Amino acid sequence: MIKEKNNFWNQLIAFSILVYLFFLSRRGGNSKDIVSILIMLFTLVYSYKEGIKRYLSYKKEITISILYIVLVSISYFILDDKGDDRFYTFTHATFFSIGFMLILLNYKLDNKYVKYILPLLIIISLPAMYKGALDFYKHYSELGWYRIEGASYTTKYAAEVGIYLLLGIFSFAYYKKIYIRLLLLPYILTNLGLILSTQSRNTFIAIPLTIIFLYTVVDWKKGIIILLILLGGLGILFKSNYNIANINRIKNSIGTVEKVKVDARYIIFLDGIEKAKNHIFIGEGFFKYKGGKLNTPIEVTDHYHNIFIETAITQGIFTLIVYIAFIITLFIRMLKNYFKENDRLKRYIKLYATAVLIFSTLYGLFEPIFYFEKIYQLIFTIIALSFIIDDTSTKE
Repeated sequence: MIKEKNNFWNQLIAFSILVYLFFLSRRGGNSKDIVSILIMLFTLVYSYKEGIKRYLSYKKEITISILYIVLVSISYFILDDKGDDRFYTFTHATFFSIGFMLILLNYKLDNKYVKYILPLLIIISLPAMYKGALDFYKHYSELGWYRIEGASYTTKYAAEVGIYLLLGIFSFAYYKKIYIRLLLLPYILTNLGLILSTQSRNTFIAIPLTIIFLYTVVDWKKGIIILLILLGGLGILFKSNYNIANINRIKNSIGTVEKVKVDARYIIFLDGIEKAKNHIFIGEGFFKYKGGKLNTPIEVTDHYHNIFIETAITQGIFTLIVYIAFIITLFIRMLKNYFKENDRLKRYIKLYATAVLIFSTLYGLFEPIFYFEKIYQLIFTIIALSFIIDDTSTKE
């Protein structure tokens, strides 16, 4: 009887995650948040019945994560003007992303469901791809200057499509059947085309760096080979006369040291670093400049276009140190889980989740990705999936 009740909660959480992924694929609305709250409540009941052994396996990660959430919360509560919009961003940068992952750490997904993870993630990516393709079609004649945004915002959409491009690459590497690869090939090419149509320098640079870094860590020989191939390919693109918007934007902004020094981001970064020195423990407040209230030497904007500089100024340098520790600790744990895994499918899922963490951090060097509410939820949902398939009982 007890076993049947526990199995009920296990299946209920698995079904709820399926529903959650469906709502996560949609734009806007609070449905995904309501379902995520239910999942967290179900997981707490499940933990009460099953015990908290899995939580004990992640004591370090949980401690640092909670400390980070507390510090971010302080930066939010010190604000004079909190507002509903800022509250929404705050909760999604903490509770509905990192908090969601932390609570799910104690849940173990039944192995029979693991095979559905990659296909489900591909399915939930289709609405975003459709909206990007529709945007591409509507503005086809304007693509020389227009950057598609997929019914969202260009920088947010580019980050989302970058995550899906990595999904396509890892799925293509995992599945060996020819017909599946033939289906994945247009999926990969479509996402690549959408990224090129966003003219996003961030994604164009972050994707290759993510793949190189991962392969270097997992297999340094392959990493060096891929690095040489990518460098050679990028070198040809930079030297060629092909009119590729992403390459042209990179050439025009960071092609030389002189261009870097006059680039808007570089000037904003310098201004932010100088300002951060005045905020050792307490910052100016979470997302202080939301609504275009930040006056920099070169433009008026919402933020400092960098997760680390933005954290230092709005939340304090101490919070920045904890945030860096959080990312590093999470990355190390995910790598350990990957190397200790023997199941081929689980290894690919764990490696993909690690790639998403690396990609989001690299992307965050040019955009404060924790302000991208849905994208941040997606990132930590993928990371959470890599943890709930893990068998902590086999860990040393």
